Amino acid sequence: MTDRFDLEQQIMKCWSVTEDIDNLYYASETMTEDEIQNYLLGLKVIYEVKFNKLWSTFEECTRTKQI
Repeated sequence: MTDRFDLEQQIMKCWSVTEDIDNLYYASETMTEDEIQNYLLGLKVIYEVKFNKLWSTFEECTRTKQI
């Protein structure tokens, strides 16, 4: 069972998308176009999973009236 503290932690993890984009920006000078596309596709998949998990936790917290 998840609680509001899990929700808070998952929200914070999702904020790291901005750091990941910054990392790509600074590394892109030495990357090929194909490597950049692969990086972006990987980020998309990772954050879809993270946001789906976050949404599921949010639903659980609202269902159990924790928020």
